[in-house]
Amino acid sequence: MRLYTILFLFLLAACTTATETESSNAEPPTEVEAPAEDTLTEEAATTPAPEVEEVVEESTTSEYDDMDWQAYEESMTQDFSFVILISTTSYDAALKRAKDASEKLGYPLDLRELHPNEETGLSLPKEVCEDICGGGVVDYPHYLPRNDWGESKYVSVEYSDGFDGFNPGYYIVVVASGEKGDPIIEEALKESQQFYEDAYAKTCGVWMGCGC
Repeated sequence: MRLYTILFLFLLAACTTATETESSNAEPPTEVEAPAEDTLTEEAATTPAPEVEEVVEESTTSEYDDMDWQAYEESMTQDFSFVILISTTSYDAALKRAKDASEKLGYPLDLRELHPNEETGLSLPKEVCEDICGGGVVDYPHYLPRNDWGESKYVSVEYSDGFDGFNPGYYIVVVASGEKGDPIIEEALKESQQFYEDAYAKTCGVWMGCGC
C-alpha cells in the first residue's frame, strides 16, 4: 500500500512539472491594437470649407485715358474779337486809360473784380476762384480771360497771358468783345478811334469751359 502511494505521488509530481514547462514555453498572446478613432468631430466633418474670396483688381484705366485732349481743347475754344485801346506793363497806366475811356465812350467800367497779382498778372478774388466749376478745381490766384461775360461794349483791364497770340506780360484795355465777325466789333472800333487813333481789333481763340 505504501508502495502504491509513493508511485502515485511520483506520477503527480511528474505531470505538474510537465504542465509548468509547457506553459513557460508558450508564446505570449499578441496584443491587438484598437482601431484609431477618426479625429474629426462630427461638426467638423459636416462643416463646408470656407469660401476663398476672389480678389478683383481695380482697373487703373480711366475713361479719359483714350480721350483726344487736343480735339477737346479745340472744341472748347472759340474765336473772339477784342477792341483794344492800349497795352502796357503798368497796371496803373492801364487802369487810368480804362477810366478815361469809360467816361468818353459812355461804356460801363467792368473790371470783373480783377486785381494785380505778381504771380498771375491779374487774379479773380479768392472766393470766386474757389467757386469756379463748383469749387475745388481752381486755386487762388488765378486769371481767366474774358470771353462772353456781360455786355458786348464795356471797358476792362485784362492780362495778355490769357489770350492766344498776344505778347505776354501786358495789361490791355479792352472796350468791346464778341464772336469773330460780330458787327459790334467794327462799331466799337470806329467809336473808339474817335478818341484813340491807335485803337485796334484783334481776334484769338478763347477757352469757353468753366470760367467767366
